[in-house]
Amino acid sequence: MRNRVRCALRWLLAVAYGYAGWAHLARPAPFLAITPPWVPQPALVVAGTGVAEIFGAIGLMIPATRKAAGWGLALYALCVWPAN
Repeated sequence: MRNRVRCALRWLLAVAYGYAGWAHLARPAPFLAITPPWVPQPALVVAGTGVAEIFGAIGLMIPATRKAAGWGLALYALCVWPAN
């Protein structure tokens, strides 16, 4: 039962990050609006964070990269925290 819950939560997290990454690329305006003024080249940073979220979501679903993706997404969350 515990493995099923972990798998379901992993899928949920991967879908959430995947969607957020897509949104960063498809509709960057809301993300640009919350980017702190001290961030250089905000459009490039928003696009880069979108790509990072997509790669992190994919990484969560691959057993060999799951742990690294989890740590990467945790560090990512800390990096974007000032905007959120």
